[in-house]
Amino acid sequence: MSNKSKKEAVVNTRDDLEEHIAAFLKAGGKVQQIPSGVSGQTSTSGPRQIVLSHKTSS
Repeated sequence: MSNKSKKEAVVNTRDDLEEHIAAFLKAGGKVQQIPSGVSGQTSTSGPRQIVLSHKTSS
């Protein structure tokens, strides 16, 4: 992909995004500003590592 086509793709993506945002706001959508450090992940209990097998000692 040449530099020109990459630049065109970025411009097209930016234009598409602007159109989507404008349509969202026009339809009554609202934008919320989320404070830095806030995560959408919910906390889970239990171990965070994956256990592949449980070896038992005999």
